[in-house]
Amino acid sequence: MTRGTALLPYPEWRVLEDAFGRGLQPMRLFALLLPVWQVEIKAVVVEEEPYQLIDRFIERGIVEGDLGNVDELARFFALDPPIVDRALRFLAAIGHVTWHDGRLRLTRLGLDSQRDQVCYKLTREDRRKLYFDAFRSRPLGKAYYDASSARLLSLPEVRAAASGGYRRFLMLGVQSGFRREALAELANHADRERYNLPVRIAQAQSLGEDLVYLPLYVVRAIEKNGRPRYLAYSQPADGADPELTELCEDSAEISGLLNREEIANGSESPEEQIAAWLRRKGLEKFRPAREDDGSWQLTLPSEAFKPVGPLPLNLLGSFQALTTCVVRLRCDDKAARERTLLRRADFYLTPRSRITASDVETWVGRTARQLDLAVNVSELCELAAKSGKNGLVDRIKDLWSET
Repeated sequence: MTRGTALLPYPEWRVLEDAFGRGLQPMRLFALLLPVWQVEIKAVVVEEEPYQLIDRFIERGIVEGDLGNVDELARFFALDPPIVDRALRFLAAIGHVTWHDGRLRLTRLGLDSQRDQVCYKLTREDRRKLYFDAFRSRPLGKAYYDASSARLLSLPEVRAAASGGYRRFLMLGVQSGFRREALAELANHADRERYNLPVRIAQAQSLGEDLVYLPLYVVRAIEKNGRPRYLAYSQPADGADPELTELCEDSAEISGLLNREEIANGSESPEEQIAAWLRRKGLEKFRPAREDDGSWQLTLPSEAFKPVGPLPLNLLGSFQALTTCVVRLRCDDKAARERTLLRRADFYLTPRSRITASDVETWVGRTARQLDLAVNVSELCELAAKSGKNGLVDRIKDLWSET
């Protein structure tokens, strides 16, 4: 596989570190193109306003008292029939009331209004594009509609990316079309705004569906009890996307395809892949070790990392993804690991970062564990002070003074 990663805004090691920070052991990294239905819809926007008193009670009389005509409603509420008739004409005009077998009945819109105690009105036609994953036809969240943070690719764009030398992303196929019932389900969803919809819509129709593709990293990892996990990382999210992770773990089509992909690429063993990678880096004298859980690790001296060695500093204590395996890069030099922790902390605690003291505690715990260090926030401050990083010490103390 080629190693360009321009289809996603962050490096591979970052998602592997995130999986490790969740208490999992990363075993394999997949680069996928998830098929997504781009559905153009036409619908009527439903707006809400407070009920007029007489309108609300007339509707209650119809649905709760089975009052089915003007005379019955007028007698029950002691109103003049012309007043009731005028109110019913208004409620019919806004789609709340209809006649059925000679009796007044509330429409679906009227029933919803009575249930929620607000007057819903159909106001205007709305056209927009909605995104649904192509395996379950479930909607993608609002973040995927922001072109500045998420990019879904058309098939020509996928081909152009492949010819441009980017890392080869595996395109997932689909066996079925868009499930049209998903539109009604979304229209009735309690949290519609999360999925790029107005507060309420009605009469949603699909005008057409096209497949587009969402670049994903999927980390296959194992829990301590050996249970396999698939964590999905997309463009907008800082960590694993919970809904796409659920899709990858629950879809037999996706997990089956990933298993087949692993078998198809298994002609070279993990040990051979790591040895070949070490040769390319001029580090062939080192040998990987396989852990009891099946994961691989390399223990290297600090001289293997820049500025002396060939490996970038960000890989010290991190992970390298190869064709069908992941190798953890450990370092036998504690002082080098401490310097790496300080360098990472300096970057994490930039003056512009919006983080809390609790965030720092969590980050220090995860990063120290990854670097095989038993360091808490107080000890990190001591290390920073000894290294002359007084600015880092001040930033940590400032955060704690705000709590």
